[in-house]
Amino acid sequence: MSENPKPRTSTRSPVLAESLLLAAASALLFLALVFEDFDQLRQTDWSEQPMGLIVRYFVAMGVGGAVAGYALSNLFGRSGLLGWVLAAMGGILVATFAGLLGSAIGLLPDLVSDGFQTPDILAVSAGALVLPLALIGWPTLLPIWIGLIFLVHILAKR
Repeated sequence: MSENPKPRTSTRSPVLAESLLLAAASALLFLALVFEDFDQLRQTDWSEQPMGLIVRYFVAMGVGGAVAGYALSNLFGRSGLLGWVLAAMGGILVATFAGLLGSAIGLLPDLVSDGFQTPDILAVSAGALVLPLALIGWPTLLPIWIGLIFLVHILAKR
């Protein structure tokens, strides 16, 4: 006479999807900072660019976005207007935290080789501004970023 319990669904899958999407959003924001606009991207002479540094920070920002997305995943997926407001705030917080963490991860090889120096605090702190700086340089990124945040919120509801 006992009821059949509902099968447990794994909460790991939505959190993983959230983390991966937020990692992509963070990496996209970094690329927007690097290339500023489409014209500069087309005119870039790739042989003159520090590709190792760009790839290192691209990966670091992605990792920072994934960790921040995982840590703040509870802000996404709630129902109602409050849920959408929390998701928007969560997107801003994730971008800020991912920028800080990504900057620290990207700077880690330099910190290991040179040791900690006072300007490193400024370099890591500048990562917190990745969202506004990217949007200033590439305003068309705003609807893309909002779309990614909304997609994270919708996936988290499942």
